[in-house]
Parts: sequence; structure tokens; C-alpha cells
Amino acid sequence: MLTHPVIVLSGAKQGISLWIESVVPSLLPYMILSNFLIYAGISADTAIIMKPAAGLLKLPDDAAYCILAGLLFGYPACAVSAVSLYREGRIDKNAAAFLSCSFNNISPAFIAGFVCAGILKNTSMIAPVLILFYIIILLSTIIIKFTFFRDSYVDSTPSVPESGHSGNFFDMAVINSLTNIARLAGYIIVFSIAANLVLQIPLRCAPFICAIMEVTTGLNALADSIKNMHILLLLIIPALAFGGISGIFQTFGVDTDNVINRRKYILSKLITMAVAFVCTYLFMIIFKIQ
Repeated sequence: MLTHPVIVLSGAKQGISLWIESVVPSLLPYMILSNFLIYAGISADTAIIMKPAAGLLKLPDDAAYCILAGLLFGYPACAVSAVSLYREGRIDKNAAAFLSCSFNNISPAFIAGFVCAGILKNTSMIAPVLILFYIIILLSTIIIKFTFFRDSYVDSTPSVPESGHSGNFFDMAVINSLTNIARLAGYIIVFSIAANLVLQIPLRCAPFICAIMEVTTGLNALADSIKNMHILLLLIIPALAFGGISGIFQTFGVDTDNVINRRKYILSKLITMAVAFVCTYLFMIIFKIQ
């Protein structure tokens, strides 16, 4: 920080800008609404479309809301929901851990807007890339289930007692959401600074290392350094599937009850990244992307 103050300042500004302009407006309203629905005990009713998926995975009905959150709202929405539902006694610890390992991913809005329209500059790629991404999630979920949760039957009855609340659900939802969104700010700023410092390393792989650390800054760096669409996609999709070390820390940051098994979560993200690499390679062969 003393020897490279300009780089540190630039990274901090990028992190704060990302938090204020993207994370707060897109995630804070979701967090407030999500916590309200969970505290009020009606979260399962709002995700009825995902109940068949929860049933196939031997999860309680309330888990359907976490699946929906993970598929639609991005980091760390699924983890926030899973931890909150566990705290409320609506799912057990094992279910919360499995949901976070499998469905805590980058949002489709980020993929469509930032990646396809911004990085790839091709809106016609939105549908194929989203389909590819959800196929990756499906395949990685199956692998994660049989690798780490094979012997775990998730009963519909929670293993922790219901906490119960006798207060203003909305007030509690706002306070909890503001706490989590402020915690995310710290992680985003720190990893934005770290990503900018990595880019100063004179290595060809520095942009990809940057993307593994912090997705937003790293993808911009990859797009600036690689013009071949074939190679660019082969690096971008796995980086998105991994979600960045920043995303891992953000997820662990909202898990104040230590519900998520850290080792299993990190290994799950590595599995998802490997699945993404294989699926992306096959995708480009099938659709003959050059």
C-alpha cells in the first residue's frame, strides 16, 4: 500500500463503485425481501416451481427457495437464504451446506449483461451461454451430491429447533440485510485491490489469476489481453463457474453460524470449474465457435 498507492487507490475505488452501483441495488432489495419471507415462514410458498427439484434431491420444501435464489439472484443469495432458513429451523445443517455448495453461483443477469453484452459484445450469445451455465450447474450438482453428500439423507424435518420470532419481521429483515451487505463491501474492496496488484505481475496468466481472485476485474483483464473468442470463452466460463476467491469469502462472510463446510465448499467450486471447462470445450465444438 505504501509502494503502490495509485494501484491500491484505483482498486479501492473500483471495489466501492462495484458495491454501490451493482451489488447494493441488485442484492440488497432481494436480501430484505428474502429475509422477510423466511422470517414470516412463507418462503417455500414463493418457490413452488422448484419444489419438484427439492424433492428429487431429497430436500425439504423450504429448500426450494434456496434453489430458486441461487439460480436467479447470484452470489451470495443462495448461501444467505440457506443460512437464514437453518437459523429459523426450517432446514437442517446438512441441507444448508449442500444447497450452498451446489446452487450458490453467479447470477444470470451478470452473465447476460456484464459478460455477453459487455465482455463478449454479442447479445446473441446470451441464451446459449445461459443454457450452458445451467447445464454446468446441473452436472456439478449431481457430482457434488454423490461425492460429498451421498450418504446424507436430508429429512423433511429440521434437525434444529425453530427459533420463533416475536417482533417486526420487516425490521429484522432490514437490519440483517444491511449487516450482510456491509460485510460484502469489505470483501469486494479488498479483493478489488488484490486483483489490481496481480495485474501488475509480468505474466501472461496474470489476467486469469485475477479472474480467479475477483471475477469482475479479472474478466475485463481477460477481454483486454485475449482476442480469440475460442480461448476467451474457455477461460471466462470456468472462471464464472468458480466465482472467484472473493465470492468464496463473501459466502463464508454471511455464514456467521458456520453452517457451510469450508473444505467441501471450496472443493465443490473446483469441481464446478472443471465441469465448466469440459462443457465449454464441447459447446464450442458442437456450435463451431472460433
